[in-house]
Amino acid sequence: MTRDDLEAMRKEFGLGRYDPEPSQGLEDDLHQIRRNARLGVSPEDWAKTRGVPLTYARALRRFLKQG
Repeated sequence: MTRDDLEAMRKEFGLGRYDPEPSQGLEDDLHQIRRNARLGVSPEDWAKTRGVPLTYARALRRFLKQG
């Protein structure tokens, strides 16, 4: 998983286009996933709250675990 893969997923899923509060982008999503992991929030809960596909949330978590 690379940053380019994640950016492609964001584009494919149309993330940020219709959100009332659009995300700052990939960096913001990675920051949120990292912070939520420390707080014990699951990728499933984050995806549901943000209204994004669970596949994207899991990909973000996998990317962060790669180091």
